[in-house]
Amino acid sequence: MKKFAITFSVILLLIICTIAAATIVYAKSEDYQSSTLPDNITINGVDCSDLTYEQASSKLTEEWNKKTLTVEGEMGEKLEAFTDFGCTYNINDSLSTIKKEHLIFSALNHYIHTPVTVEIAMKVDEYDEDFKNEVAASSLANDEDATETQDAYVDLTEDDFPIVKEVYGTKVDVDKLFDAFLDNIQTGDFTFVFTESDYYSQPSVTSEDEDLLAYQEFCRSYLKQKITYSLGDETFTISVEELSGLLKDDMSGDADEDAVTAYVQGLASKFNNIGTTRTITTFSGKTVTLYGGTYGWQIDQEGEAEQLMDDIGSHEDVTREPVYSHQGYGEYTRTVGDTYIDVDVSKQTVKLYIDGELKFTSDCVTGSKANGTTTSIGMYYILNKVTDVVLKGENADGTNYESPVDYWLGVTWGGQGFHDADWRSSFGGDIWLTNGSHGCINMPVSKMPTLHALAEVGMPVLLHY
Repeated sequence: MKKFAITFSVILLLIICTIAAATIVYAKSEDYQSSTLPDNITINGVDCSDLTYEQASSKLTEEWNKKTLTVEGEMGEKLEAFTDFGCTYNINDSLSTIKKEHLIFSALNHYIHTPVTVEIAMKVDEYDEDFKNEVAASSLANDEDATETQDAYVDLTEDDFPIVKEVYGTKVDVDKLFDAFLDNIQTGDFTFVFTESDYYSQPSVTSEDEDLLAYQEFCRSYLKQKITYSLGDETFTISVEELSGLLKDDMSGDADEDAVTAYVQGLASKFNNIGTTRTITTFSGKTVTLYGGTYGWQIDQEGEAEQLMDDIGSHEDVTREPVYSHQGYGEYTRTVGDTYIDVDVSKQTVKLYIDGELKFTSDCVTGSKANGTTTSIGMYYILNKVTDVVLKGENADGTNYESPVDYWLGVTWGGQGFHDADWRSSFGGDIWLTNGSHGCINMPVSKMPTLHALAEVGMPVLLHY
């Protein structure tokens, strides 16, 4: 027996030495150094014999993506099945180290063609969006009776800014479920046991969240301020949500200059109305649409932004008009108000209303249609009010004219305005069609003093057909 044991030990030692020697020789061979896998090798159940690492990677990827992931319920019932994963796998490093990590088996394979069986992790590198969309559209993620999970939040509609608690819903978090699918695919476990409650969406913010509690204190400190804009009949207060957006994110209570600038740009876009289109029913009952002109209100964006920054910084309630770079007559309005001069070119009449009452009416002669020097149409205003003026210009035939007038009310920057015209004996009717002015509104000598006295600089002038 002792002799047998010695013999066996010697044989075993010889085998070990032989294998060791063969392994050492193999480790120095071209076959070991090459990027080709051993003959008769199976990886994850896939025959990869004599394939390069790149070829093996492609084959494993193709075979793995054709497998089926079966989803079962807790009682073993089949719920869903997914295939055609379309994933790419990060397995190149694992393939390139197989011969090193399984050196003895690779050596034996090289010399006596013994089979090599290897399992590697199929680490997902990228996934196909179609696969994820399929999971998202499945019955697993679309229970009609599921309730939404909601984060805790500060209720900005209540004066004391209470915290509304989070809601734990029963809707499946698709991202969480899909990541679990990928884990199974990576490990080669293609039976997935689905416990729905394990994948419910969880609130990311709870009522005990320190950042949420800090935000509540910020709201109580800085969002109770009321900044109210008064624009005639249009009065509004910056909402709590808007005010929050005008403050810096650091919860210091300081105004954010960029946000304030953008907000003021929005104000200007909404309320600036110089040259805008207005449809107005005049006090004479005529509905006219006016395009262009110079009358209206324009917000000074730089000045308003500076003022709003100061208002926010004061943390005090404020009610005021915007800072304007140009203002119309009286209170802000998108139309015209109840005090204006109405020039009806079609009827060749001038009417002046103050507080809605007709205070003046007269015939006139406007710009010549025949000569193309028609009076500008639109919404303008009285630019200036002077007496004893000499009007100068060029006639249609190229000659110059100089006409002294007693009264002048400028209307357009191009030189059109109201003035007395003592060279005319009649006004109104169709005179303007063939013998109109150079663009001004010619007034009877007897009427112009009254119009001049009633008109005020800034008063709107409606010029229309």
